[in-house]
Amino acid sequence: MTTETYLYLFITGLCCGAINAISGGSSLLSFPVLISTGMPANIANASNFLATMPGYAAAIPFYRKEFKHIKHALMSILCAGLFGAVTGSLILLVSSSDVFISLTPYLLLSATLLYALGDTIHTLMVKHCQNLQLKEGKTGQLLVYVFSIYGGFFGAGMGIIMLSLLRIIGYSDFHQANAIKNLMITLMSLISVAIFILGGLIAWPEALVMMLGSAIGGYQMVKYANKVPQKWLRYFIISLGLSFSTYYFFQLS
Repeated sequence: MTTETYLYLFITGLCCGAINAISGGSSLLSFPVLISTGMPANIANASNFLATMPGYAAAIPFYRKEFKHIKHALMSILCAGLFGAVTGSLILLVSSSDVFISLTPYLLLSATLLYALGDTIHTLMVKHCQNLQLKEGKTGQLLVYVFSIYGGFFGAGMGIIMLSLLRIIGYSDFHQANAIKNLMITLMSLISVAIFILGGLIAWPEALVMMLGSAIGGYQMVKYANKVPQKWLRYFIISLGLSFSTYYFFQLS
């Protein structure tokens, strides 16, 4: 790679780390950047998991207070997400990611709308399904598993998708949902990256340069995430999701 390419990837990593620490969804930026370096789609997809993981991981220590409040339900949610990630990553090894790439704008737009309407959907589900325990029940775990299959297969927009899902399940507090999201995607990425390494799908120089930028950006930005009002964070996430959806719709046209 040229010096310009290294710089290009590092700056992208900084931006991705900052986005992931606050909300998630940076893969919709990093994935096309990796593609633009001439990488095949499946290699860029797998390398992207490694490149963006530090942005999520760097945020985890700052959410110790949130983890104390949700520790009783955390293990079941994490297990469901990890099993889904393994399933999706194994599917990627034996298939093409082209179909999922073409579905990306539709999936991200759906996720953004789910996030925007998450509280309303949760209220309606609880009202009409009195016996349905979403937050700590089997239904919530099943939903996490199903959506995590997508996360292990392609992963673009998974941060916003996971925040949307957690909101529907009942985690209306943004910072609690963000804490779960950061921990879950970090663990999911670790498992997926291990599978992709065994499958020979990682482009190491590009991934490591972006990974360094992601770690720095995530660590620097998460210090300010808890100071931003939840209302503005919610507006930011919805705007981000709509922007990325529009970008990918134009890419398909």
